[in-house]
Amino acid sequence: MDGSADSIAEQTLFALETRLRRIEFVLAGSSEDPVGDLYARRKSGKESSVKSRLNTLERDLSRLAIKSRTVKDMLDLHTNFPEIFKNVYPATQTSSLSSEEKLSTVLSAAPSFHATSSQLTSIMDTLIPNPSVSADLISLVPRINRAEVVQQAQAKEIADLRRRSAALLERWYLLGIEGVNECFAEWDERALEVDKILSRKIRLAKDS
Repeated sequence: MDGSADSIAEQTLFALETRLRRIEFVLAGSSEDPVGDLYARRKSGKESSVKSRLNTLERDLSRLAIKSRTVKDMLDLHTNFPEIFKNVYPATQTSSLSSEEKLSTVLSAAPSFHATSSQLTSIMDTLIPNPSVSADLISLVPRINRAEVVQQAQAKEIADLRRRSAALLERWYLLGIEGVNECFAEWDERALEVDKILSRKIRLAKDS
């Protein structure tokens, strides 16, 4: 049991050391062969005990956090919000479906796989437009914006002309049609009054 625990501890420490060396190599380029450098340090006997190796890991991580702002931010994020680094999904997920049901599900979805594959192939076969065409379109943007401003001004002017035309048409109707109708009605009334007076005078003349 102790041998198994020591083996697990050894593997865990080595995995942590390897990851740290690789991160340090990517961010700082401190070693041409980070894993080989780790093997060399282990064979030299400089870091044999678990405690010394843990101390070295903490020291190297602190030194790397000083050199890299990204590492420092990640460590601060882990310190302030450790819950976001936890795996919310179970390590193993069991399915209640049988092998036949899984196979049936895969076969029923097979046509969509082929359709998706053909669509992706067609996308890959699509030619990329000439960059000069895009550049020409981009160069037209200022002219399009100016044309839009002119169009808006013309639309406003047309709306004003429509309003003025409607007001003029209303005035013409009131003065030209309604006014003439009222004038004709007044003439009819006056002609009727004259006709009555003439008829009365004619009767009086006949009676005398």
